[in-house]
Amino acid sequence: MQHTVQHLRRHGVAYVALFVALSGTSYAAVTTRLPANSVGTAQVINHSLLKKDFKAGQLPRGARGPAGARGPAGPAGPVGPAGPVGAAGAQGPPGPVSVKFVSSAVTPVGAGAQVTQVAVCPANMVAIGGGTFNDSLDTAVNINSSDWDSTVGGTPDEWVGTVNNAGATGANFIVDVICTTPTSVSLSALSSAASAREALHK
Repeated sequence: MQHTVQHLRRHGVAYVALFVALSGTSYAAVTTRLPANSVGTAQVINHSLLKKDFKAGQLPRGARGPAGARGPAGPAGPVGPAGPVGAAGAQGPPGPVSVKFVSSAVTPVGAGAQVTQVAVCPANMVAIGGGTFNDSLDTAVNINSSDWDSTVGGTPDEWVGTVNNAGATGANFIVDVICTTPTSVSLSALSSAASAREALHK
């Protein structure tokens, strides 16, 4: 014990100096940045570094992960404004033709008489043909006139027939008209035909 005390007395100053020196070195190591390239792989503890400890581009990109599950459909968006009206297309071919045949009632014409009968087309149809027929074989029974006409003075929509009976016995006749729904009507042709008829009656 006495030997230990003597040893401390002789070397006490040296121990104090060593303690101060070691303390100063530890302090400096904690508070001073280490020189560049002085830390290697052996000095780094695994999993101790963070992403922020690396510069941009130093960390390699990981493998692409699998695609996630498809999410639910979102709500429908609002309807956009209507677009401009497109150009008119080419006119199509005419539609099917509607044709009707109309006959008048059987009309008697007595001996020495003249009788007129009319066959009229259905509404909104026009006359495109017609005729008059009598049942007598007597040459004295003849058709005086057979032509188109109009119930209202416009587009032809009826056929008019007149029969003269100059024979000794009575006869019967009917008037037929062919009707259709027109796609168009030539008013100039209609006017010309009407003028020709008027000229014949003068």
